[in-house]
Amino acid sequence: MKRIHFDLETDGFYGAYLQSREPSGCAVIALAGDAPEDYLAKACAKWFLGKGVNVLSMSTAKKDCGYHNYPLERIEAAICRL
Repeated sequence: MKRIHFDLETDGFYGAYLQSREPSGCAVIALAGDAPEDYLAKACAKWFLGKGVNVLSMSTAKKDCGYHNYPLERIEAAICRL
């Protein structure tokens, strides 16, 4: 499984990309947990990976804001990086 970590300062968003072992032409952006690799985010990613779907787990930048006001520019940056 391929894993890439992204940082807010260098990539424009805080997250982790996990690529399915099976070739897949789809991905999902998961906004789960307080960090892109905490227990909830890993459980969510594991479920999607089990279905053969690539996962980009995003989180607020080290707990600086809630998801209710998550900047759309960060999601745009994540989509452009992949």
